[in-house]
Amino acid sequence: MPVKYDICVVEDCPDTRRLIFQTLSHAGFACRVVADGIEAWDEITRNPPKVVLSDWHLPGLDGMELCHRLRNHPDLSDTFFVLMTAHDKEGSKTLALCSGADDYLTKPVDLDELVARMRVGHRIWVMQDKLRQAAYRDGLTGLFNHDHLNRVLEAEINRSRRYGGGLSFIMIDLDCFKAVNDTHGHLAGNEVLVQVARCLQKTVREVDSVGRFGGDEFAIVAPEASLEAAAAMAERIRTQVGLSVRIQGADNFTLTASIGVSSTDDLRVKSAADLADLADQAMYFAKRHGRNRVATAAQIPDDHTSPDSLIEIEEVHSLRKRIAVLSIQAKQVYVQSIASLVQALDEKDPYAARHSQNVALFAERLAQQAGCSEGTADAVKNAGLLHDIGRVGVPDRILHKPTTLSQMELALMKQVPLISARIVDHLRILESERQIIRHQREHYDGTGVPDGLSGDTIPIGARIVLVADAFDAMTTGRVYREQRTIEAAVDELTRCSGSQFDPHIVEVLSRLLQTDRAWWQNRIDATNSAFPMLASAESG
Repeated sequence: MPVKYDICVVEDCPDTRRLIFQTLSHAGFACRVVADGIEAWDEITRNPPKVVLSDWHLPGLDGMELCHRLRNHPDLSDTFFVLMTAHDKEGSKTLALCSGADDYLTKPVDLDELVARMRVGHRIWVMQDKLRQAAYRDGLTGLFNHDHLNRVLEAEINRSRRYGGGLSFIMIDLDCFKAVNDTHGHLAGNEVLVQVARCLQKTVREVDSVGRFGGDEFAIVAPEASLEAAAAMAERIRTQVGLSVRIQGADNFTLTASIGVSSTDDLRVKSAADLADLADQAMYFAKRHGRNRVATAAQIPDDHTSPDSLIEIEEVHSLRKRIAVLSIQAKQVYVQSIASLVQALDEKDPYAARHSQNVALFAERLAQQAGCSEGTADAVKNAGLLHDIGRVGVPDRILHKPTTLSQMELALMKQVPLISARIVDHLRILESERQIIRHQREHYDGTGVPDGLSGDTIPIGARIVLVADAFDAMTTGRVYREQRTIEAAVDELTRCSGSQFDPHIVEVLSRLLQTDRAWWQNRIDATNSAFPMLASAESG
């Protein structure tokens, strides 16, 4: 297995090599050091680093040639490369950068500058890696996305034709999945999809490729698998989905799946599209015959191409898949645009904008610590950012009022969650976030608004945002309210635990504050220092 580390240092001078290694290690980087270019190339190809820091003049293979090899290697071309030299000749930096290096350092190297440039290189590599992942991974489940799995299928069918050997394709559709979202909410639906993805990854072989085709459909490319072997795998998947996929608090919930299997052994398969289409037809054949079963392309009768079947298979479901893929892509665009929406708050009430940013960060940490999936944590963070956006509908005289609000003004402020939910209501792709925003003022004992939900019937994201919102409000000073310490805020949350707040979420916050208090205190201090007018108004 490749050894994962951050920086490969290539330097032939032992003293310089040791100094650089100690400096970067002290800065938190995982480093490997080598003494010549040939050894460096062997190490980099075996265990690719994120950043290569290389001397220009090296025995065996100089830094420029090493850089050239990296840039021409299909799997290493994105490695961040920094070239060092003891010569500061005019044009050396330009020559290095034009030859493919990303950065350039002159010896003797300033150690602070060295660390700073390594951090830049590391950060750029991480951003590029996220872009690479986004290009072929589904954002919710981490499986291959629709486009990449199609490319894998095309490559495998070409390999099968060239070298022989079977190839099977498995299509999986979750039965009545819409009812999961309608009954338990979209957050629960997302959790189910993540659980199904984990179930598939545990059940398939290492050589198999698993992807999310869109919505509630999944697919598997199974090289060197006959129709019978793939059908047996599909049956194991069907059984495991029913046994292992659960919804918290819904003891009677059982998920089933309809699965279709096709193979290149079928004479009708002339292309990758034929293989996928036959698996698709087999899957819908399984659905029409009672769901919760596996069907193979060999079971499809000759008369299956009736007009109704053709419309359903070739038009409706094909379009549904494409729309599902577009929906996933559109969600990413919406999420990236959330920050610009919050700027509307910044213009009316700068404190509210900072408050929303804090709630988003606090809520995300709480969700992660509470064991929520990555998708749920993202939805909670987005909801925290948007939870107060309804304040744009509240007059400035109320938002900035330095004294206690009247009953009518309080009633208006209580409408903020509903206004916020209404603002994002037409963005159906943000349905999970909308549910959290709508129910952010529900109390654990059922005394909250707008629907009087209680306990676990309140979306977990809403329970998290309520705690994050209250904590930030208490630890931030306002004209009409003194700032509380972290301890005082936690005491108040604990006092109201079980009535207003979910006791489990309050306990999660308490643990986080014990293990990472400095981060929370720094955030609180930064917020209060950003609004000195509040503190001065209080002291006056």
